[in-house]
Amino acid sequence: MRDYLIDIVKHTVPLGAFTNLRIDGSDALTEVSATEAERQMVLRGKLHAPVADFKGLFGIPNLPQLNTILNIPEYQDEKATFTVTRQDRDGETQPVAIHLENATGDFKNDFRLMASKIIDSMEPKLKFNVSNWPVEFVPSVAAQQKLKFQTQANPEEKAVTFRIEGGNITAQLGDASSHSGSFTFHTGVDATVKKTIAVPVLYVNSVLALSGDKMIHMGDLGIMISVDSGIGKYDYILPMLTK
Repeated sequence: MRDYLIDIVKHTVPLGAFTNLRIDGSDALTEVSATEAERQMVLRGKLHAPVADFKGLFGIPNLPQLNTILNIPEYQDEKATFTVTRQDRDGETQPVAIHLENATGDFKNDFRLMASKIIDSMEPKLKFNVSNWPVEFVPSVAAQQKLKFQTQANPEEKAVTFRIEGGNITAQLGDASSHSGSFTFHTGVDATVKKTIAVPVLYVNSVLALSGDKMIHMGDLGIMISVDSGIGKYDYILPMLTK
């Protein structure tokens, strides 16, 4: 379970967007989801293998605190143990805490989890049509670096606008009324697609900086960046900004 927890934390905490996480676990799969406070980014993830300890519906609160606990040196030893404790709640057995012990059993932490009713009210599963993405591609390292350069050159800009036309994708920060910058982000997409999509540049850069194989999807909804860590696949949906 330790590797799964670390992977989830590594793909949420660095973004600075999520505080709580919803876990939906069954014998067949384990799903994670979270929503940024202003709904500028939504996470939908699925671990490649179901995690028995994560069976049920529960919430992980205060992700930064969990990250701090997981990085305590006492828990870096492979002999350290991580278990989920359960209790009867609302007529069913539910996860209530993650119990951690170091290798010698003399250093312990109990990280409380959120009950199913609470996380279901705080983090309902928003429905998105994520099946229609006319533009999909693997972002190059050069494109990711150029976006960082343009972000540095235009620090006051909160959004990046992707213009898809003629098989090319141009990324632009700012406009003619102020400082601005643009560059060719990707080429060779469907030449019949013509769209303009604006999304928060901070979250685009943050997601692209995560570890794992990445795929960008663009469509009427906005963009979705998929990151496959090898342990799980995380889809970060950035709905189109409206002015």
